Amino acid sequence: MTLVASPLKQLTLTLSLLVWAFFLSACSPSPEYQTLTGRTMGTTWSVVFLPVENMNVSMVQAALEADLLDVNGSMSTYIADSEINRVSSAPIGEPIALSAMFADVLAESITVSQLSDGAYDVTVAPLVDLWGFGPQFTAEKIPAPDAVENAMSKVGYEALNFDLETRTLTKTEPRELDFSSIAKGYGVQRLADNLEQQGVEHYLVEIGGELLAKGLNPKGQSWKVAVRYPDATRQGAAMALGLDDVGVATSGDYFNFFQVGGQHFSHLIDPRTGEPIHHEVVSATVVDQNITRADALATTLLVLGKDRALALAERESLAALLLVKTPAGIKAFPSSVFAQRYGSAGTGE
Repeated sequence: MTLVASPLKQLTLTLSLLVWAFFLSACSPSPEYQTLTGRTMGTTWSVVFLPVENMNVSMVQAALEADLLDVNGSMSTYIADSEINRVSSAPIGEPIALSAMFADVLAESITVSQLSDGAYDVTVAPLVDLWGFGPQFTAEKIPAPDAVENAMSKVGYEALNFDLETRTLTKTEPRELDFSSIAKGYGVQRLADNLEQQGVEHYLVEIGGELLAKGLNPKGQSWKVAVRYPDATRQGAAMALGLDDVGVATSGDYFNFFQVGGQHFSHLIDPRTGEPIHHEVVSATVVDQNITRADALATTLLVLGKDRALALAERESLAALLLVKTPAGIKAFPSSVFAQRYGSAGTGE
């Protein structure tokens, strides 16, 4: 058995580099722009922005870090008394009062779960833990079939009776939640909202590779980002995107995995089969004004595989790009909306 991974907290940082946020037209921000950085959710965050007049940048950083602490305290399964862990351990049949942020993310998660017919499922936590990709990274062997079956019996978003208006959740069956595929996107939106409330109009916010851009970059142009070439051993950009007030989220399976007998086992678990995904799609990128939704959808498309992912993207008019492993190398498959917006997608080969 070969384990191609380090502890999950470190892997989160590596996986985040699926999308590089960088300035293709400017190597570094101009003096007027400010750059703030830090760590959160087991990865890094960064904000590049044009301050408004008389803005105290130190106070901006403190406010952003406070927001991130709130999000982490609500949605991190690594924090013993986090809101998500309290919700997961709450008894069935008992209404659970949720915070506003938790309710918003849960609502988006359930929507995507329904949209994908369960290919995305916010209650996938038992399967993630079983395959060794949970808070305690223990991926060392393939679980027994009966263990997979038992974990699958504890998965299913249909057991969540959720009322967004009252922000209450009642579980009809025991369920454990997992926001790992959506929390970074929400965190990005939270930071962007904070900046806008302070009057900032030009910014690029990024957490672990999920990002949201608004206004212009330091050279007075649209922000530009690169979708990374999907190979852990290769540096380079598959393609570059110019962003106009939109977010970008990418999901991939080529950093966080383990191998047994030469077989690749991804950290992305298909809730419908109880097993890691097994197909040719190596990364999925979604461009959307709703970065929280884009974060969840990127994972969804990767789980679905090429044909079903593209069908969903066409049905929902998503700007999506799939990078697919073929005998001829990595090939790009854009949705029609993506192709109309960004043109032909190359692979950088």
